[in-house]
Amino acid sequence: MSSFQIRHDVRFENPLRQRTDRKKCELNMRCLFLSAFALFTAGYYFMDVLVDFRTNEEQQVVKSSSLVDKKECRLLTLTSDDRKWMSLWGYIREDLCGSHMHLTSFSTDDDNYLKRQIVPDFLISIFWSESLRSFECKYHVVERQSDYHNRPLYTRKFNLMREYITVEPTADIIRAECYFNGTNIYNGVHFYLRPQDIKLRNSLGLPPLRSVSDSHSLSVLIVGLDSMSQPHFARTMAQTANFLFSLPHVELKGFHRLGSTFESLMPLLSGLSGSEMAKFVSTLEKLDNCPFIWKEFRKAGYETALGEDNIDKSVFPGQGFEEPPTDHYLRPALIEMWLKTRRDRGKGIHCNSKDSYAMVLRDFFYKIIPHHRRHRFFTFLRWTQGIDHLFNYGRTLDTMFLEMFRHAARSGLLKNTLLLVVSNHGLNSGYFYETVQGKVEGNLPLALLCYPKWMEESFPRAIANLRQNSHRLVTSYDLHATLLDLPRLTSIEDRSIEQRSFGLAAQDLPRGISLFLPVPSTRDCSSAHVPSKYCLCQEQAKVSPTEGYVLRAALLVVRTINRALQKHIPPCHKLELKLVLAVDEWSPPAEKNYAELLVRLVTTPGDGEFEGVVTYTGHELALNGPILRKNEVGNDTYCIDNYLINMYCFCQRSLEP
Repeated sequence: MSSFQIRHDVRFENPLRQRTDRKKCELNMRCLFLSAFALFTAGYYFMDVLVDFRTNEEQQVVKSSSLVDKKECRLLTLTSDDRKWMSLWGYIREDLCGSHMHLTSFSTDDDNYLKRQIVPDFLISIFWSESLRSFECKYHVVERQSDYHNRPLYTRKFNLMREYITVEPTADIIRAECYFNGTNIYNGVHFYLRPQDIKLRNSLGLPPLRSVSDSHSLSVLIVGLDSMSQPHFARTMAQTANFLFSLPHVELKGFHRLGSTFESLMPLLSGLSGSEMAKFVSTLEKLDNCPFIWKEFRKAGYETALGEDNIDKSVFPGQGFEEPPTDHYLRPALIEMWLKTRRDRGKGIHCNSKDSYAMVLRDFFYKIIPHHRRHRFFTFLRWTQGIDHLFNYGRTLDTMFLEMFRHAARSGLLKNTLLLVVSNHGLNSGYFYETVQGKVEGNLPLALLCYPKWMEESFPRAIANLRQNSHRLVTSYDLHATLLDLPRLTSIEDRSIEQRSFGLAAQDLPRGISLFLPVPSTRDCSSAHVPSKYCLCQEQAKVSPTEGYVLRAALLVVRTINRALQKHIPPCHKLELKLVLAVDEWSPPAEKNYAELLVRLVTTPGDGEFEGVVTYTGHELALNGPILRKNEVGNDTYCIDNYLINMYCFCQRSLEP
């Protein structure tokens, strides 16, 4: 064969091979697509059917007895099942606010100070300088002009060679900055808190400050955590929660949301509803005449403090205050940071040099502790940044809050203080909020009261009522009324509690009831002034035992019984559903896709009657609490000796004649 023919054959053979290879490739692609489709179908079946059957229908919920279970308000919430939210536990850096150098500030009885917080050799190595003398530093002293502006006073240079830099005792707010070769390497705001000005208090007509040893009053510390539900607190801030739970405390399981942040917190801070406060301030140029609760404490001889970790999300209306509303007020320092040193790090986090604004507010608390240890005080602190919209941001603050509360306890501050950790509502945006769990938690904000141990002996009836009210429907109106009892502890002595309780029962229920009094079990959302949109109380309705979702719920109860018996079959029989005797349905008035079913059924063999509560969310079933045996067990369980499952077992030999 000639070379031409060979070349000719090869030339015409290659396209044939190419077409064959292309067909093979197309066939492989089809096979790959069909395989992927088959895997997807199998995966979908596994996730949507098997997992839904094995996991979603077996999702546990909190027992109703741990929340509110009264005739007028039966309240329940889903448990915190972290496995379902694994995708939301993304990593968030804790050190979002980095800086090459850092200064801290503190005060003594006589002076204010700045402290250099970085090793000189390290700082020199960064900037390739032979000495700290090459760095030029100065601080600017400012004072409050309004809630939105500060007034500059003067500027002083300081030497970075010194570890401690003295600042004038009259300076309340300073902005320090350092330069190297004309480049700014540090820009941060610091603040100092002075002791109370006795002459100023006298000029305002205020009484002398009450001593910390005053036995007829109690100090108040309110820590606000934005968008924090009861389950989410334990979920994201477990260390802090465990520490607070180790103190004498009451967690208000039936604490209800009242609306937006403004609508939820104004009742706490003023006793007025959000709409009442909005109408009140609409005619005012400033907020000084608003009836905020710290005014009552100030008149009672308390030192007062107010701080938030934000400017743009403040709970207070935009007019601001003409004069500082409290003795210690963080906003002037924060406005200086906001205007002069703010660095945005995404996710709604703002920085002042190396500190996030959450840490700034923490430092504010640390700086008022020495003053609060001498006098009775009322302090309101509110954290928002990050936790108000990020599912997992609470974890980055957990250690900070744990150390903060531990420090307060070690300093003796909590020995004569009522600590209230409270939120406005749960998370109300994002993927989690769109779930049934998220919707329920959104209306169930955190409310935790920690009190001194000695109150249990001194005011036994008041503390007994407080504990009882942990399972009653309560709101911020009630917290406001509770706080007003603290400047005069004679109002919660046993005799006074008895008289006030009688008066409470003899009249129409007020909007706010002190939690040292017995909140009536007959209270519902209407009488507590909870808008129906946020009401978690459930209404009862009869439903046919033959409904499809009722049968699914009944089968779930039977499957759960068989799972408990699994290691004891035999000698026990595997049970089957024989009949649904009755079912009651409970659902919130404003929720169509959430209900609880109280199912009573009969199993075979043995005709055992059982009752269980199942939560139904349209596509998920969840067993709530234990399954109870409603008829006599008899001798049908003689074949096992296990008190946990005796009531479920029907021995196989029981069928023999």
